[in-house]
Amino acid sequence: MNTTEKQFIDLLSNSIRNEVCKKKYDNVDWNELINLSRKHKIEGLIYSALNKAELLENIDEDKVKDLKKEVFFTGVTQISNMSKLEKVFNEFSKENVPVIVLKGLVVREYYPQPEQRSMSDADIFVKAKDINKSKKILIDLGYTEIDAEASHHIKYIKSGYPMIELHWHVMKRDGFSDELDLFEDDIWDRTIEVKVKGAKVLSLGYEDLALHLCMHMAAHLAASGFGVRQIADLVLLVEKKGHLIDWTLFINKAEEFGFKKFIIIMFKICNILFSMDIPKEMAVYKIDDEEMFESLISTIFDGGVYGKKDMASNFANQVAFNYKGKDSNATIGAIRRYFRFIFPSIETMSDKYSYARKIRILTPIAWIHHLFSGIFRKEYNFTDKIRFLTKGAKESVEKNKILSWMEL
Repeated sequence: MNTTEKQFIDLLSNSIRNEVCKKKYDNVDWNELINLSRKHKIEGLIYSALNKAELLENIDEDKVKDLKKEVFFTGVTQISNMSKLEKVFNEFSKENVPVIVLKGLVVREYYPQPEQRSMSDADIFVKAKDINKSKKILIDLGYTEIDAEASHHIKYIKSGYPMIELHWHVMKRDGFSDELDLFEDDIWDRTIEVKVKGAKVLSLGYEDLALHLCMHMAAHLAASGFGVRQIADLVLLVEKKGHLIDWTLFINKAEEFGFKKFIIIMFKICNILFSMDIPKEMAVYKIDDEEMFESLISTIFDGGVYGKKDMASNFANQVAFNYKGKDSNATIGAIRRYFRFIFPSIETMSDKYSYARKIRILTPIAWIHHLFSGIFRKEYNFTDKIRFLTKGAKESVEKNKILSWMEL
C-alpha cells in the first residue's frame, strides 16, 4: 500500500470504532483519498474521521463542501430508505411471511452512524414455499419485477424506494460447493430477531452471518471483486458479536462448504488492514505469503465496493474463475478459458454461425466473424475491446492465481 492508502485505511479503521485517527502520514494525496472514499462508498465514514482528526484543512475547500453535501445526502437517503423498508416488512408480517434480512441491513447497526453505512438495495431471504406469496406482496406494494433469470434471487424496483433482492438461496451456486444446500437447510433454526426501524424481522444467527458475509465476498471476488467496506462489515461483526460465535464450529462449516482457506485469508486481511484480533481458534491456521497478500490487497483497493466494472476487467474475471471446477494449474487454466472465449466451440455459438456447424471447414471463418462482431458491438468502447484482447489474458492469469491460492 502507498501512503495515501495507508492513511485511508487508518481513517476508516478509527471511524468504524468511533475513535480519533492519530496516525498522520507524509506525502498523502488527499484528492486521491477522497476519490477512494467515493469508490468504496464510505464517504461519510471518511469525512467523519477527517473531521475528528482535524485533517480537513489539507483538502481543497470546494472539495470539502462537495464531500459534506454527499455525506448529508447519503444520511438523508438511508434514513428515508429504512422508513420505507419498515413499511415493506410490516406487510410481510401481516401476511405471516417470515423474512431474514441479509448483509447490510444487519451490519449497518454495528456502525457508530448506521446511516453512513450506505446500501443500494435490500437483500431479503424467504422460505421456498413463500416465494410466490412474497412476489405478490412486493407487486401489491407497487414494486416491479426485473432480472428474473438469476439463479438465486429476483430483483424488484419501485420509484423512490430501495431496490429489493428477493432470495430463495442466500448466494449463487455457480462454481461453488453443492453442500451449500446444507447451510440453508437449518439456518432458520438459528435466526435471531432484529428490527428495521419498528418492523420486526429476522437475521441469520451470528455464526451464520459471519459465514454468509465471507461467502458473499468469495462470490464477488470470483465475479468482479469487492472493496474495503465489506471487510469493515466483517471486522465490526467479529468485534461486536464474536464472543457469541463458536469459532471451532464456524471454521468446520467453512471447510465443509469449501471456503476454509478463503476465510482464513480474509481474517488475516482484517488483521493486516484493521488490526482486528483473530479468534484464537482460527489464529492456529498460518498462511504466510506476503506477495499474495499484497496482490489481494491491491485487488481490493482497485475493485471498489462492487468490483471493477469496465468491459475488459469483467471479461477477464469471467475467464479467471473456473465455474466448472478447480484448475490444476492456474496460469494454464486461465489462458485456456481466455482462448476458448475468443475461439469458442462451434456447438456453443449462436445460430448466426450455424454455417460452421454444417460445414466444419468454415470454423476459422466463424471465429473471425465472431471476433469482428465483438469488436464492432456498440455496448463497449473500442479502447476497452483492445485492452481485453491485449491484456485480458494477463489480468485473467493474475486473478486466477489469487482465486487458486484462496482455493476458490
